[in-house]
Amino acid sequence: MTSQSAAVKLRPAIRADAERIHVIERRLFGADAWSRSQVDHELDRLSLDRWYVVAEQREDVVGYCGIFLSPPDADVQTVAVDPGAQGAGLGGRLVDAAVQMAWRQDCTRIFLEVRADNAAALRLYQAAGFTKLGIRRNYYADGTDAVNMRLRRNEPAPLTEVAHAG
Repeated sequence: MTSQSAAVKLRPAIRADAERIHVIERRLFGADAWSRSQVDHELDRLSLDRWYVVAEQREDVVGYCGIFLSPPDADVQTVAVDPGAQGAGLGGRLVDAAVQMAWRQDCTRIFLEVRADNAAALRLYQAAGFTKLGIRRNYYADGTDAVNMRLRRNEPAPLTEVAHAG
């Protein structure tokens, strides 16, 4: 673990994190980024069927992961780490936290879509135990395909230090 990673704590997201999440979203995803109203909608559903975890360094959100919970299934909605905080394992920690929350909510399968040209994200999800299910052609606005992936509960997933707030 790097010193940068050690200095970052994970915590459940709160509504006040919306602006920083949106800034990171725009920076990383460009034309595919969620609008501020979409981010607000996701965070408005935190006590219903969404759970978001943020990575915080020096009181600044530097990453986040959101998951839709609908037992027995869950769906990873988004994962992002600010470019200045990348390379320290935060993406893996965020995904691990979301996976553990899904298991605690009695989900047995977790699904996600990822850009087929995002090699780093594909490696991250494979390292977390996700397996490829198939391809969605022309899924993204620019025509890029999406890779559909799944993790089943009986497949190993690392533990995380984040507890559910609620």
